[in-house]
Amino acid sequence: MHKILISDKFDPEGVARLKEAAGMEVIYKGGHNREELLESISQAHGLIIRSSSRVDAELLSRATHLKAVLRAGVGVDNIDIPECSRRGIIVMNAPGGNSVSTAEHAISLLMALARNIPQAHSSMKAGKWEKSKFSGIELTGKTLGVVGLGRIGKEVVKRARALKMNVIGFDPFIPAANLSSLEIDIVEKEQLLRESDFITVHTPLTDATKDFINKNNFSLLKKGVRLVNCARGGIYNENDLLPGLESGVIGGVALDVFSTEPVPADFPLRDHQAVIMTPHLGASTTDAEFAVAMETVDETIEFFQRGIARNSLNFPTLDPESLDFLKPFYDGGTRIGKLMSLALRGEVKEIQIIYYGEVAEYMTDPVSAAIIQGALEISCGDEVNFVNAPFLARERSIQITEEKDAESVDFSRAVRVRMTSSQGQLIQLTFTSIQKEPRVISLFGLPLEFKPEGILLLVENQDVPGVVGSIGSYLGRVQVNIASIELARESAGKKAHCVIAIDELLTADQLADFGKIDHILRVEQIDLR
Repeated sequence: MHKILISDKFDPEGVARLKEAAGMEVIYKGGHNREELLESISQAHGLIIRSSSRVDAELLSRATHLKAVLRAGVGVDNIDIPECSRRGIIVMNAPGGNSVSTAEHAISLLMALARNIPQAHSSMKAGKWEKSKFSGIELTGKTLGVVGLGRIGKEVVKRARALKMNVIGFDPFIPAANLSSLEIDIVEKEQLLRESDFITVHTPLTDATKDFINKNNFSLLKKGVRLVNCARGGIYNENDLLPGLESGVIGGVALDVFSTEPVPADFPLRDHQAVIMTPHLGASTTDAEFAVAMETVDETIEFFQRGIARNSLNFPTLDPESLDFLKPFYDGGTRIGKLMSLALRGEVKEIQIIYYGEVAEYMTDPVSAAIIQGALEISCGDEVNFVNAPFLARERSIQITEEKDAESVDFSRAVRVRMTSSQGQLIQLTFTSIQKEPRVISLFGLPLEFKPEGILLLVENQDVPGVVGSIGSYLGRVQVNIASIELARESAGKKAHCVIAIDELLTADQLADFGKIDHILRVEQIDLR
């Protein structure tokens, strides 16, 4: 008999379904506080949580029978996934239940913007009758630009087309050929900005989507464009929206998400008449909560009755010996993938992974998945994990190749990764395990050895005297401490590379000034924290 502990408030029908399932004994009391959860967890084979319960090392140390943690929702910030993996505990979430609710909220805000509904409502509540003041526009025939065409974006497209809007789409990560079923025009970012009467965003917040609309591209926008954000705060530059509204470039803004939540009292858009705000309500419907609960129940039954881990967020369980040996490689793999994709400065199109020596003798799927996850983390955010990373790579037409070579030239165990961008740029890196920690031993074809962690500056420069001193002097002037520096060169007087670990991030202006140092050809700041 599998004991399933539900530690947070849960849908009654979901609880009833679990109690009726064969081989299930449900422990549920409407919610456990921390002390009760710590006391009860030793009984559980499965743990279902929402956002209140925290699954950390302390809890897991008492979870002697636990086989699976299921998050009734998407976010897993309250789960220590690496510790679960180390203990052989599968972690699953329920990502599909809130897509429709979030899409509907975006459409609701779209309509509210078009017809000034909240403003007119407030006016009426104040005892006024200002009919002419709140004249709006029709959605029919207007162009809607949908940024991000994953689950939620696709639902928005369906509804907007039913409203007879002209829908165009842009996704910075999914190739247009993979979106043909939507039957809309897939365009470049600049065209979407120029042609859209309304823009709605449905992507993770990444370097590619942060400040997607800001003062620097206002000149591209159709005058009076209306903006909706039900995705992540920061995709629109909130500080730049106010001058855009005041100048008339932007006709209205509807925000459900914010860079800081709850919104501070001095939030600059709070009092603007053309701004509509809701407190992160995208997934807050009884229907979405019910759908998430049912999805979680289905996953629980499927796992404990059939052994299938649907929507798993960590890799398959390994035997203790393999787990111990591979841990530095999959721990480092995610950071390696992220480092390389950031340094590549372009859309990743090909990843080649070669395993040398002892590591080639093990099941390396978790390591490959970790490298792919890191490479996609910038574009996919929370959507990507160890299990779905290879699938998402295929969806984006990224070619993945793996090879194994029992012979290793320099180290008894090593992994070489070659990554190519759609523009043909190439980066190559080799890493190994030293004292059970990942260590890069080669980058750009040069013997550069460093730990893939913290904040790194990847610098390319002309090999002339004084460059390293200039770098040190500049970082000293801006009060940024150097933790370590590794240098290598192609040949005397040619190009050289260095990897500098620093204690704090350089600002955008500081990084730009760094790039202006004499003989510096290129610098990339990589945050692996």
